[in-house]
Amino acid sequence: MKRWKWPLVWLAQWASMFAAGLLIAASDLLGAAVYAAASWIGMPLLGAVSAYRATRRGLLNYAAWIAPPVCMGASHWLLYGYPPATGPVLLSALISLVGAAAGEVMNQRPPRS
Repeated sequence: MKRWKWPLVWLAQWASMFAAGLLIAASDLLGAAVYAAASWIGMPLLGAVSAYRATRRGLLNYAAWIAPPVCMGASHWLLYGYPPATGPVLLSALISLVGAAAGEVMNQRPPRS
């Protein structure tokens, strides 16, 4: 069963990041400042945590960073019919990549005695 664990991890990551993307896109209804904070701070941080945890649970770090920016763009497009601003999506990709790399470093560390 361990061999097939990563698809479940990736599916859970995609589902959670899509839900987060919908919530962040919907935060535009609360005002521009709330939406900006959620887009520029919230999604990148959630993406980093998501990529880190997915990598720690067995997903390849090269795949773990993809879901947050894609889900951010797709959820915004689904809700409003157009993609979000490029900056927050690219920042989310970068910070998610850092989270995935941190997860890989932690996986390679020897266990503490």
